[in-house]
Amino acid sequence: MVDNKDLESGEVPQEKFNDKLRRGFFWVVQYWRELFNFRFDKYMIIQVLPGVYGIALVAIGMGLLYLCVEAFMASTWRGLLYFFVAAPITFLVLASILRALLEFYMVVFKISEHVDELVGLRDTVDRLSGIGDTVDEMVSITRRIPFWRVLSGRPSDLGAGKSSRKDEINKEKKDKSE
Repeated sequence: MVDNKDLESGEVPQEKFNDKLRRGFFWVVQYWRELFNFRFDKYMIIQVLPGVYGIALVAIGMGLLYLCVEAFMASTWRGLLYFFVAAPITFLVLASILRALLEFYMVVFKISEHVDELVGLRDTVDRLSGIGDTVDEMVSITRRIPFWRVLSGRPSDLGAGKSSRKDEINKEKKDKSE
């Protein structure tokens, strides 16, 4: 239960604010650390992409606002047309193209991360590839064991209920001689 004293004193919002400030400071420090990381072992663009998207949207909006002001200086009707028709449509088109481009970059970087993980698994797969041969050898050995066929429940392997080719030939010769 929350005490009214805590809410009145403002300590809970202050703690949340301090936590957000601490996280923001940590993010800035990590950003600068990764910016000057010359090993390139992490993809920094994935972390920066939301900021780039926001800055680009603001830049598009400011550019279109400037064009609207210029249009108003030339003519009132032209300014109204730009402000109510051309600028919103242009903003939607440019924002959509920007979003698609950034999502494409994100997918490329995610694929790159997954490929890096797969390269790490290659050694393990190479070590395990010999197991398939061993399993095939064990299967061939167990098929040679006579009682294994009985236990596996495959009477056709034993020839039960099925005569061999030699038996059929002998039977035919016997029938012909009679």
